[in-house]
Amino acid sequence: MNGNRISEILNKIFHIFFLVGFGGIFFCILFYGFEDEKKGFSTRERVFVVVGFALLLIVFSAVYVFIQNYNPKSRIKRKKELTDKHINIVIFSIVGLMLILQVVAGYLIEMEPVTDMNYLNRYAFDFAKTGNYDLIQKDYENGSVYLVRYPNNLAITFLLSVIYRIGYLILGYIPTFSPVIVNAFAINVSVLFTVLLAKKIFGNRKALMVLFLCFIFAPYYTYVPYYYTDSLSMPFCVVSVYLFVCAIKSESKYKKYIMLAISGALMFIGFKLKGSVIILLAVAIIYIVLKFKLKQILCFTLALVAGFGSIGTVYTVGLNNSGIISEAQYEESQYPVTHWIMMGLKGSGHYNLADSNYTESFPTKQEKQDANIEEIKQRIEDFGFVGLTKHIVKKAVWTWEDGTYFISHHIQNPVRENFVHSFVLTDGENYLLFYIYSCGFQLFLIFMMLLSILKGCFNSKIDILTLFKGIVFAAFIFFIIWETRSRYLYNFTPIFILLSIDGLSFFTDGLSSIKMHIKPKQKI
Repeated sequence: MNGNRISEILNKIFHIFFLVGFGGIFFCILFYGFEDEKKGFSTRERVFVVVGFALLLIVFSAVYVFIQNYNPKSRIKRKKELTDKHINIVIFSIVGLMLILQVVAGYLIEMEPVTDMNYLNRYAFDFAKTGNYDLIQKDYENGSVYLVRYPNNLAITFLLSVIYRIGYLILGYIPTFSPVIVNAFAINVSVLFTVLLAKKIFGNRKALMVLFLCFIFAPYYTYVPYYYTDSLSMPFCVVSVYLFVCAIKSESKYKKYIMLAISGALMFIGFKLKGSVIILLAVAIIYIVLKFKLKQILCFTLALVAGFGSIGTVYTVGLNNSGIISEAQYEESQYPVTHWIMMGLKGSGHYNLADSNYTESFPTKQEKQDANIEEIKQRIEDFGFVGLTKHIVKKAVWTWEDGTYFISHHIQNPVRENFVHSFVLTDGENYLLFYIYSCGFQLFLIFMMLLSILKGCFNSKIDILTLFKGIVFAAFIFFIIWETRSRYLYNFTPIFILLSIDGLSFFTDGLSSIKMHIKPKQKI
């Protein structure tokens, strides 16, 4: 620690503030969530979800206690501790099995690309055949300004283009299933590094519990066919955090700075794929400031920012010199960041066409921004303090309650019909079972994260868990301000699972303590 009492006080204030805000949302979800117009669910369904949460809490607690106390026996019946070799065999075997299941899930749930993915696929397909992006300009001339308006999706367009181009050059045609395979690997790599990160922080046994939770976490299968920014950015999030933790723990200065630089570079790639990933850089810098002394703060921050900035410079210079989109086109059609803040102040805070048409109606980017700011001020004024508070609560509940992460609304156009769709599509006869399990799991994660935060209220120590809580808190605040959907949380789910293990440990230890106190005294 840096010995700074102020850092410890700030850390405790952060935990208390986070506990109150996040805890309030959790109880609002319990008593008021799971019934809005997009699902049409009623109080009965909410009760089912809460019962599902309670059952999962019991089952997961039992599994955790079993893993913590299990000891294999050798042939001579002596207890033998689990070694790193045993753990690694289990980890890589289960992760390998997951990959097989993920590819199968991707095949079964594969859908025709729609909306944003349809645009990206068109440009990637055309690049695979021609080796250029002339179609973007042709579309622009014909009035379709998608990538000019949303240049944040250029990075994923480039990624899909490379995938399709490689397939086209090797096979002579474009293998449409190839991005599903890549997405499966992206999610699988995220799971692997999540478990390895747990192993480094918590030890072998808790890492096995993380592996168990990842293995039965439905979104790690249902998202495979939806090869979009939410999942394709996830490995860059997890690996960058893994390298950051390794750097902080490393005794070698050389390795420490190299890993910090690579971590920063991966954060930038993740950021270009999904803008919300920028919170990782901000939280990592705040953590460094709170944790270390001045010289270390400067050196660690410089290494992290250097990695982020160097890749960022290469990307920006390359994009500007490519001529794919001109500055004049950006000036005319690109939406300013204020557009998404404005959308976040309406309804549940999600995308709406009326706001898009409003921003589009102004001729320049500056005029769009000015109009957005005026509308933001007006909406806040119309809300008033009480109304704005209610809006924030409604928006946060809508964002955090959905354990399906909105996936069913993106896979409604299946390539092939099969039994799986009866569970994962909103009009499927078994959809309620999928929804109850997924949202029960989500409630479990939130509850366990709350317990971890509560635990931190009594401990001023700044550790890696403080970093994880900072990431969750930053996501919590970010999507209160920004336009939101539950799927925007997807790439942070590995952090949710890691933090939930600390809460689960706190929960089971508390139960054990209670059991010890109420255990009847033996008769003499």
